[in-house]
Amino acid sequence: MSCGDRLAVELRKKGYKVTAQRTILLETIAHKGDHLSVQEVYKEARERLPGLNLATVYRTVDSLRDAGLIDWYSPGSEPMQFALRDHENPHGHLVCKSCGEVLDLDLDLVEDFKQKVRGASGFQIDGNHLTLEGLCVECSAGNLAIPGKEA
Repeated sequence: MSCGDRLAVELRKKGYKVTAQRTILLETIAHKGDHLSVQEVYKEARERLPGLNLATVYRTVDSLRDAGLIDWYSPGSEPMQFALRDHENPHGHLVCKSCGEVLDLDLDLVEDFKQKVRGASGFQIDGNHLTLEGLCVECSAGNLAIPGKEA
């Protein structure tokens, strides 16, 4: 089964119509294999769908997130980024608020934290895609402050 066919099956399972825009945007996201901004997806997908407009990309990306097919994360002051959800390898991000470096986070490391939060508040953290902000090793070693926070 091709990538496009597999993604179309996922869309249908979630109760969404399979449209040319959704299919091409999902394929674009899947084939880039990295976290992308809406602008980057728009630029790539427009080559295959010349009439595509940016508002359609925003709406479609929103619906793909609602369907659980893509995950968002916020890399500091940069535009929101997203990637295809990998159900077999959920992961999180550590985002440096000083230099913007993004590191992958093994979600097994935060399992105890998730359980403590749930026990204390009843709140269940989404374990498919978690973003934590702070300072990377280099910025914390250089005693750089988190922007907007007192040192």
